[in-house]
Amino acid sequence: MKGPLRSLRWRILSSSLLICALTFGVSDRLLVHLFRAEVERRFDAELAAHLDQLLARIGQDSSGALVVAGPLSDPRFQKPYSAFYWQIDDEKASRLRSRSLWDATLPLPVDAPADGEIHRHRLQGPDNQLLVAIERRVSLPGYPGIVRAAVAADIGDLEKSIESFSHILLWTFMALGLGLSALVAGQVWIVFRPLMQLRTEVMAVRRGQSGRIGGAFPSEVAPLVNDLNALLAHSREVVERGRVQAGNLAHGLKTPLAILANAADALGPGEASETVRLQAIAIRRQVDHALSRTRAAAAVGVPGIRCEVGNRIAEVLRAMQNLYRERDLDLGSTSVKPMDVAVEVEDLDEMLGNLLDNACRFARRVVRISAGQEDACCKIAIEDDGPGMANAAASEILHGALTLDRSRGGAGLGLGIVRDLARAYRGELRLGRSKLGGLEAILVLPAVAAGDDGKAN
Repeated sequence: MKGPLRSLRWRILSSSLLICALTFGVSDRLLVHLFRAEVERRFDAELAAHLDQLLARIGQDSSGALVVAGPLSDPRFQKPYSAFYWQIDDEKASRLRSRSLWDATLPLPVDAPADGEIHRHRLQGPDNQLLVAIERRVSLPGYPGIVRAAVAADIGDLEKSIESFSHILLWTFMALGLGLSALVAGQVWIVFRPLMQLRTEVMAVRRGQSGRIGGAFPSEVAPLVNDLNALLAHSREVVERGRVQAGNLAHGLKTPLAILANAADALGPGEASETVRLQAIAIRRQVDHALSRTRAAAAVGVPGIRCEVGNRIAEVLRAMQNLYRERDLDLGSTSVKPMDVAVEVEDLDEMLGNLLDNACRFARRVVRISAGQEDACCKIAIEDDGPGMANAAASEILHGALTLDRSRGGAGLGLGIVRDLARAYRGELRLGRSKLGGLEAILVLPAVAAGDDGKAN
């Protein structure tokens, strides 16, 4: 499902508007139909009254010819082309007409209704008037033939009235539709406002600005909020438990490894003691590597994880300056923009420490670190003026083929740790040639919006 159909607000709003449109459309047609039926009924009733009056005035003169005794009560039958007409025919083709017809006749269709039965016709009258005529065939006492009497009137004004009523009704329903649309839109906004608030709170958790979902929610949404907060708390508990277990394991392994290294030193110079010492160092670094990856894998995706890059760079730089004080390196930062990354503090410190330690060990004189924005990521670049690294070795490290470069005191393993930690946090490590002449290590990590609640470390 794609597009607007995925939105509940759009579904409710569109379905409500569709129902309103159908309801108003059907109501409009129905009311116009009922109005037309009622108006035509009253119109026909008026014509029937005139026809009854006409039939009541039909008589015979002394010669037996048909005559109408006096004019009808409505004066419009006396005015030429007044839109009200009557006409009387008989089987002998004799015809009587109202004065309003003047020299015209009503073109009544050939019809043979039963005596007393009323038929209704639509006719083209004088002056192109649209007429409605009703007729009745009657037998008069003493008159040998059947008399056909008809009364007609112009229906144009009636049609105009119906059309005017239809337009008024249409505009009224359109105004009601717009008003109801606004009410429905307001109702949808009010109903979905708690869900929008919930979305804002969840996004704040994802960005690390908050550790839980806060705010007051309706009773229908509150259970969901409580379950989400419980899930967040459980995730934090699992991460913390994993961190504690990893720390306990590291502590439990480092002590025996330290004893092995001391025992190797106590043995004095020799191939066996050197082998034991190197293997103890390698085991320790491999354990640190595995524990770092395990800790990062447990932390990835847990809402609320974040740390501030500038503070961590300053701390790690201070530690490296103390560690390499004797070498008198020009160690510092260029441009470090304040930003937060979705990484645990310990893991960012370990990645920065490995990269800076590697740069300091191989630098001749200068080590520089910078941090900036790259799309939605934080880009941290560490450069040195050392001998650099061959493209083949860099490719092996980035693709995981090289685990320990003994010729460089384990630099490959340190970079491998950074590589794996960066990948665990959906980032990456890039290796290339620095403008200073040595190695440039670029660490790319997912950035998050800086919060004002002090959650960042």
